[in-house]
Amino acid sequence: MAVSRRRGGRSRLIVALLVLTSLTLLTLDFRDSVLVRQARDAAGSVFSPLKGVGEAVSAPFSNAWRGITGFGDVQSENDRLRERVAELEGQEVLNAAAAQQMLELTAQLDLEWIGAIETVRARVVAGSASNFAETIDISKGSRDGIKVGMPVVNGAGLVGKVVQVNARRCTVQLITDPEFAVGIRFLNGVTGTARGQGRGKDLIVDTRLAPGGADVPEVGAAMTTSGIDKSVFPENIPVAKVKETKEAGGGLTLNLVVSPMADTEKLAFVTVLLWSSGL
Repeated sequence: MAVSRRRGGRSRLIVALLVLTSLTLLTLDFRDSVLVRQARDAAGSVFSPLKGVGEAVSAPFSNAWRGITGFGDVQSENDRLRERVAELEGQEVLNAAAAQQMLELTAQLDLEWIGAIETVRARVVAGSASNFAETIDISKGSRDGIKVGMPVVNGAGLVGKVVQVNARRCTVQLITDPEFAVGIRFLNGVTGTARGQGRGKDLIVDTRLAPGGADVPEVGAAMTTSGIDKSVFPENIPVAKVKETKEAGGGLTLNLVVSPMADTEKLAFVTVLLWSSGL
């Protein structure tokens, strides 16, 4: 029992001496003497293994803390990079759209089938405001010489006709509108009337052709405006191509399903023909 008390007292004495030594070294640290440096180096040798163990234990926690505190900066950089990518993609789309519009516009510069008819080119500024009518609004109006009934075309062919005008803009009824009709003629002389069937649909041509007749146009055959007397449209404007034939009138006649030359779903610019014959 006496031995145990002596060992306990000796341990407490050693701890007290270590604490006292540490305080002494801290106090003397401001004096850069040889004795102090030697004592500090000796203490460093004793405690350095403990310091290494402490750093090894605390390293994962330090790294985790740096990861947490730096996450905001990484997130901000990622957001900035995403915005830049989106900006570049948007610019690419704009460039492609501009190139397509330029091609569409230049395709309308020298249309042989217009002849000597004066024209006004305009930008499409709005689509149809109704689900029941196929129309577009364009950027020119009566002050540019445009009147109701004038034909509207693009580089591919007939787009429609003007149905409403004010000073600075007008409304065009598209050939796909269910109320639209135009007299047509094939190269072989067959005539008929092409009518719209609605957005995204082909036109139907009413004819008096009999099934199996020699004068039935083949699939792919092109048709133009007929330009008959008092017609709203001048002759020879491309209208559509035959897609298929359907029997009508109880199998006694044919209706032709035709695809418009002009894509009315992708119009950026159009040309108005200042043509008044038959109005």
